[in-house]
Amino acid sequence: MSFDISRLRRADQIVGVSAIAFFIFLFFFKWYGASASSSVGGISVGGSLNGWHSFTNSRWIWLITIIVALGAVALRAGQRELSLPVQPSVIIAGLAALSTLLILYRIVHHPSGGSSGGAGLDHFSYSYGIKIGIWLGLIAAVAITYGGYLAMQDEGTSLADVREQASGAATSAFSGITAPAGGAGATGESAPADVPPTPPPAAAPPTSAPVAPPQQGSSGEASPPAHDV
Repeated sequence: MSFDISRLRRADQIVGVSAIAFFIFLFFFKWYGASASSSVGGISVGGSLNGWHSFTNSRWIWLITIIVALGAVALRAGQRELSLPVQPSVIIAGLAALSTLLILYRIVHHPSGGSSGGAGLDHFSYSYGIKIGIWLGLIAAVAITYGGYLAMQDEGTSLADVREQASGAATSAFSGITAPAGGAGATGESAPADVPPTPPPAAAPPTSAPVAPPQQGSSGEASPPAHDV
């Protein structure tokens, strides 16, 4: 498979560059930290964490967003397509939008604060909260969302198409789960109902040949049987 960057659309370029930037901001920039300092002895301590180590739950959505975005761009550059029930641009835009909302939630609800005090030469201060990395990650996630939206427009995918594709994908997944593994259901035919066995026909009673009554003579007595002479 040969890669040709010239095959990428403007939307693909935005998605690819933004995904790389998101990866850098997630792993190499500080998203949360704390620091403390004291004037006595000039002591100053602090620590910070990148986005991957700061938020252990949301980071998996962010990583999946980066991988899917870069994978879609790589397939586009290599003129490869995947047979999916949902367009890749829709998946990219959806994941990036979810990543954006998660970062916004962390910005709004994550604790931050600080204080300072002391008298004379004894002065101390401390602070904790979000750092510049989380803001850069937010910008990168928004840019991926925008790139995915532009790709949807280039492909002529509307919101109605998104709902239809999502509904079809959900229906296919549900039917795949509920379908039986084998037997009559695997061929699409319903199994016949259990039918009780039919009892064998009753045997007819044996019939005997009719017995002729004995012949009587004129005297009313039975005549003896005739014998061959």
